[in-house]
Amino acid sequence: MNLKQMEVFRAVMLSGSISQAAKQLYRTQPAVSMMISSLEDDIGFQLFERHKKRLYPTPEAHYLYKEIESIFSRIQDVNLTVKDIQNKQYGFLRIGCMPGPSSFFLPDILADFLEEHPKVQVSLQTRTSDAIATWVASNQYDLGFAEIPTHQAKNERNKVFDLPCICALPANHPLAKNDVITLKMLHAEPMITLYPDHMISRDLIQHFDQEGYQMNVRLQTRFFTPALKFVERGLGVSIIDPISAVSYTSYAEPGKVMFRRFEPNVVLRIGLLFPSENPSSMITMEFSTLLYNRVTDILNQPEQFLSWGKEA
Repeated sequence: MNLKQMEVFRAVMLSGSISQAAKQLYRTQPAVSMMISSLEDDIGFQLFERHKKRLYPTPEAHYLYKEIESIFSRIQDVNLTVKDIQNKQYGFLRIGCMPGPSSFFLPDILADFLEEHPKVQVSLQTRTSDAIATWVASNQYDLGFAEIPTHQAKNERNKVFDLPCICALPANHPLAKNDVITLKMLHAEPMITLYPDHMISRDLIQHFDQEGYQMNVRLQTRFFTPALKFVERGLGVSIIDPISAVSYTSYAEPGKVMFRRFEPNVVLRIGLLFPSENPSSMITMEFSTLLYNRVTDILNQPEQFLSWGKEA
């Protein structure tokens, strides 16, 4: 039995007559009759009996119709899935994200995306940047959002950003009146930093040493979220990346921390990471474009977090 025979048989069962089935299928009555006869010869039993010009399905026809209807229902499901794929409304997206943005920044973007793509399923896992690079390379993540160290092998598909760091200060700090914070201003000033192995800390240490200023590290944390809590309490200032600043403004109470530009240029290099060989799904590319645009917006419009502190 082939799909054409099933289609004709189903049409006859639904319409109750050869003539109506022929009209629905845009075929001639003899062609439909011949198809039914051929089907009966193939399966070895009778499907219809004719009495007084009416067609009556046999019990066997009803058994067969039940199975064929389930096949056509599945075909209909496949067609709907195809349409969902075409409209980027179907798929599974595996994302690996470094700890900082995984708390607020990326979930906010992902929530916006899922509201527009209600049938898409997502796995969001928080990992170190090194682990994310490894998992993306082995195709365990469709997309990674992570820091990119200088030693990491280049992948032409990756989208890389150098985010200029800024200075977070307690709102009542005397330096908050300045639009730009410099190394000289931070000489011996209590600071909250990441650990020395982080790229931002390494660059800060180098700049302080080169300029001959004292870097007074009062507190060290692994991430900027707790660092900003210490800034709130007036325990020091911190040089942070702008994504952490944007994340902070999404949940914190205004009036406790202000953000200012910082000189010299210290950057956090991050990237959207893709598998180097396997092609990406349309869903992956759709979300990565949204994420790329949000990061670009932070680069192009720093006033969204710089002015947040001033308005408090």
